[in-house]
Amino acid sequence: MRNPHPDAPAPAPDTGTAVTSVLNPSEPVSVEAMIEQARQMRHHNADTIGRRLSRGERLSAEVLYDILHAQTRAGWWLLVDRHIRHARGGRGLNSAQTVARFVSWISPYLEDDASTLDTATSCRILGLHCEHELALAHFERASALIRQDAARTFLAQAKTLQPASPAEAPSSSSAAQEAKA
Repeated sequence: MRNPHPDAPAPAPDTGTAVTSVLNPSEPVSVEAMIEQARQMRHHNADTIGRRLSRGERLSAEVLYDILHAQTRAGWWLLVDRHIRHARGGRGLNSAQTVARFVSWISPYLEDDASTLDTATSCRILGLHCEHELALAHFERASALIRQDAARTFLAQAKTLQPASPAEAPSSSSAAQEAKA
């Protein structure tokens, strides 16, 4: 990356792009490992974007996409963790059932059918305020696409999870059917 101004500080060697995954997708992993990866990913990406902004570095669309994608997935996995921790006192679902519930909640993001933006042609007519509205409309659409891709990745990660331990196995057939939902 070229510095935009000769007085701008040089980027540090450790300012890379977002960390999106450290686990091997072909090997089954535990829910705990996935949650720990999400926690590390969230902290690293927050540090990366904070460091880059504080140095006045330009954030490319690719960097923003990677960070928002990773942060969305990390947020979902950390919510899974919160639900699992809440269930430890016998007040809720086990790990497999919690992940199954989140899979059903996140799956609709794959079906996002946001319409294409038709405001581009009217921007010249409406003036400068329209540029702001156009940028926001494009950003909303980009955010929807990032959530859609994050959902696809989350669901693929959920498929790689190891089966629940015997201690967490559903105790009744109704609980087993909840896990399949």
